[in-house]
Amino acid sequence: MSSDQYKPTIGLEIHCELNTGSKMFCSCPNGNGEVKPNVNVCPVCMGHPGTLPVANQEAIKLVMKTGLAIGSEILKECKFDRKNYFYPDLPKGYQISQYDLPFCLGGKIEIEDGTGAPKTIRVTRVHLEEDTAKLLHPDGEDHSLVDFNRSGVPLMELVTEPDIASAVEARRFAEELQLILRYLGVSDADMDKGKMRVEVNISLSIVGPDDGKLGTKVEIKNLNSLRAVEGSVAYEIERQRKVIESGAKVIQETRGWNEAKLETFSQREKEEAFDYRYFPEPDLAPYRVSDEEIRKTRSEIGELPAAKRSRFASEFSLDGKTVDIYVKNRDLGSYFEKTISELANWVKEQDMKEDVLAEEFVKLCKLTSNYLVTDVLGLLKNQNFSQGQFKTSPENFAEFIKMIYKGEISSKIAKIVLQVMMETGADPSNIIADKGLAQISDGVEIEALVAGVIKNNPKAAEDFKKGKENAFQFLVGQILSKSRGKANPQIAREILKKKLDEI
Repeated sequence: MSSDQYKPTIGLEIHCELNTGSKMFCSCPNGNGEVKPNVNVCPVCMGHPGTLPVANQEAIKLVMKTGLAIGSEILKECKFDRKNYFYPDLPKGYQISQYDLPFCLGGKIEIEDGTGAPKTIRVTRVHLEEDTAKLLHPDGEDHSLVDFNRSGVPLMELVTEPDIASAVEARRFAEELQLILRYLGVSDADMDKGKMRVEVNISLSIVGPDDGKLGTKVEIKNLNSLRAVEGSVAYEIERQRKVIESGAKVIQETRGWNEAKLETFSQREKEEAFDYRYFPEPDLAPYRVSDEEIRKTRSEIGELPAAKRSRFASEFSLDGKTVDIYVKNRDLGSYFEKTISELANWVKEQDMKEDVLAEEFVKLCKLTSNYLVTDVLGLLKNQNFSQGQFKTSPENFAEFIKMIYKGEISSKIAKIVLQVMMETGADPSNIIADKGLAQISDGVEIEALVAGVIKNNPKAAEDFKKGKENAFQFLVGQILSKSRGKANPQIAREILKKKLDEI
């Protein structure tokens, strides 16, 4: 069978560590970045007998904020539950989590599918729990180590409906959620640091008379990069297809992802769902959410990635690819807006008709964006834009853009000026004056340059007279080269054309 005769059904479970000052049920610092093991610990998060948990109000607020941002229903009465299982990274022998009454039910996130068309991925629930400790497995040793710094850190879990149909969609959902969490300030969501972890549930069914009957579900655990999410799903779809076509059966199991080999591997068979024996947490009272609490939390959400995409596209007439760069790099997007604000004020001062003014504003937006996305990011290490790394103020960058727009500096001189601006943060006007980069617009001086270029390149001048337009561009390039990019290109072209016509 061809691959399009198989239908993947994919759901995601995504865990995110929350940005709180302390852990979920105790006052220990929420410092998962702590290098020294077992420093941020106390009797509560170590599970000592007789200790009592106290719920972190800030963590609860962050979960509700996430739910409100994606359109979830915030339950007015919620509770915590004990999820019972035994594992070395769980000191109490149970995890405080949520079962039937989580903080958030439902919701959705919009993404683009593999063809670029919009697609809605439904969210089943968003709930709050505590993270486990971290297990370390030293190479060549026959034992494992446990670091309890992470034990008890507030952990939000988001579960999707099985609406995802491809590896690309799985990655895009995880990427969009990551952006939303960062915009909300809920979590750093750094996957390489374990602050966001993805688990995939995937099955493959054959399209046909039994369409709608799901295949055997396989779980892929602990994916710690967007590339791993996409790669593992793509690999697993192909692996399951080959298993089915060989006449064998896909086994219900848990698999891991081998980043080096770019393949999934079996960890353990999972014949049936594990019975966690959930029951209400007896040491924590049910949590009641007021309308005022919901209203206040909703008011703190601010602009989200989807709204920003729409606004940047309509307000600044930018293409989707460029807009996406600004949405993903918030500092760069903010810098762009501040620069454009300066330029917009300047344009309004010009004596132009409304329609012309609008056209010129679009030109300035695109010119600014081109220099930021292409030149500035190209000069920055790892294309990591931040105001600390890029010393130039938006006001000075706007002045720089105006000079290019008005033809006061050539693109060659602009690159030189920009390099110095990035190194020093200096005003572009001062850089041009200090380095003698001012544009040559004097007709007599440019005429002398033109005469010299024609004299030194008689064949090019002759070729132009024969109708070869490329020869004209060559001569213009020679003039700009002789002037070290300082000659006004428009004046140079006019004088060159006049001189060639006289020959």
